[in-house]
Amino acid sequence: MAGRNGRTVRDLRRGNRTVVLQRLYFDGPLSRFELGPATGLSSGSVSNVVAELIADGLVEEAGSVDSDGGRPRILLRVAPGSGHMIGVDVGETRVRIGLFDLTLTELARAERPLAQQRYEVEGIVRHVRDGIAEVLAASGIGPERLLGVGIGVPGIVEHTPRLGTLVHGQTIGWDAVPLEQLLRDGCELPDTVPYFIDNGARTLGQAEMWFGGGHGARSAVVVLFGSGVGACLVAPEAEHGRAVEWGHLTVRVRGRRC
Repeated sequence: MAGRNGRTVRDLRRGNRTVVLQRLYFDGPLSRFELGPATGLSSGSVSNVVAELIADGLVEEAGSVDSDGGRPRILLRVAPGSGHMIGVDVGETRVRIGLFDLTLTELARAERPLAQQRYEVEGIVRHVRDGIAEVLAASGIGPERLLGVGIGVPGIVEHTPRLGTLVHGQTIGWDAVPLEQLLRDGCELPDTVPYFIDNGARTLGQAEMWFGGGHGARSAVVVLFGSGVGACLVAPEAEHGRAVEWGHLTVRVRGRRC
């Protein structure tokens, strides 16, 4: 059944679960009493959502704190072992692969150096494939337990319905590289494991807003300096960040060197 705004009961339930998990993820541990004002939900809704999340193994109790004259309040947190994810950073000098639990505690890491900033597509795909296999083997975690693989890459990322994610990287010589399809063909992961591929400046900007210098701020600009210059603007109008890459622009052919 849908309401006037088109949202169904399932949508509302999913939204309530999401907001509770987000607050526990970024601000936890929190008690049920604290989750009310933090999420804007009623105490009854908080109790129902928390009960569901505990039953699903996504949330667990994490001790208690004294209350003002009443019974101690039970603290809640995201259950670390309820999910795992892999993060990949394709940088200027190396490809770094990390395996994390649901609280972003690093469980294993692998690095593959890039010789003289060489970005051959086959080499990058091989580094990612071998790194994923290495961190899974080191942790003993089966690939079917992965919630997803996130990859930050230099260049412009295009999401297409037919070929998946394409990467346009002028500075690294990539022209519409079907990176997602190449990884699916090369990595032995179940088809149910999603790939999240995005510009590296954008992923770093979001990470800074969640866990770094921008935590708690409404807006921020994160700038990266390397062989090129990248930036990410995070603002209420661009919640997940708008990545920008600066480069050289030829104004006059055979003109003065920059």
